[in-house]
Amino acid sequence: MNMLVRNISKNRHFFRGGVILVFIFLFIICGPLLTSHNPFSQDLGNTLSSPSLANFLGTDYYGRDVFIRLVYGGRTSLGIALLSTFFAIVIGSIVGLFTAYFGGWLDIILMRFVDVMLAFPKLIIILLIVGLGASSVPTLIFILAMFSWMEIARIVRSKVLALKNLAYIRSARALGLTDSRIIFKHILPNIAGPIIVSAVLLISTIILIESGLSFLGLGVRVPGASWGSILNDAKIDPLGTWWLSVPAGLLILLSVIGFNLIGDGLQKLFEPGETTEQV
Repeated sequence: MNMLVRNISKNRHFFRGGVILVFIFLFIICGPLLTSHNPFSQDLGNTLSSPSLANFLGTDYYGRDVFIRLVYGGRTSLGIALLSTFFAIVIGSIVGLFTAYFGGWLDIILMRFVDVMLAFPKLIIILLIVGLGASSVPTLIFILAMFSWMEIARIVRSKVLALKNLAYIRSARALGLTDSRIIFKHILPNIAGPIIVSAVLLISTIILIESGLSFLGLGVRVPGASWGSILNDAKIDPLGTWWLSVPAGLLILLSVIGFNLIGDGLQKLFEPGETTEQV
């Protein structure tokens, strides 16, 4: 435990990413304590006002307080990214574990399906699906997860293939342990590091995708807010209404940088001799 703490304290990427993410999470958790504004209440007599003591980051086209909408928009953006990543990791890990361990036709069929899915541009397919249907937060989470697990499955499969014929796994089989016990007790804990790294990097990817969809008007619907939809509000005059575009853009940028730094730091912690496989 002491060795782990020392390694983390010396890991500059992990430390810097952690500082950034602590700031982001403090902002979205404690933000409502700093203002009494409601993220959905409109004040048409106070539209597009610049930052002031009454409205820390000004107001938008409907007179809504930008600061509190950034707070709740951050909860939406990060919530979508975290939940989508969770489901993608669960699906990808299960597929990768079982295809690599059992092999045979299961491995061939599922891996060819993964190859076909990876051959198509993910963002274009997501845009097409979301554009054809009514988007909502649950729909976004489902679609983003369904098109993000394939990379995880390939990473997990490669790690399991490297482990399943090692001496300790053969010994476990010789002792009569069940396949499920071997998979979840002896293999999964030994590949947890790459899975965690992949998950952290995937979070930053999904933040960018969700922000792009919301910026195009295909993501979170009004009156809801996400960082991307707030950027969409500023696209008419991004320089004249900089308090709409700059803070939202900075929060997206900082979140992506923070998760990427954490991912790089964890990769060096778990696999110091390998390079991170980007998701």
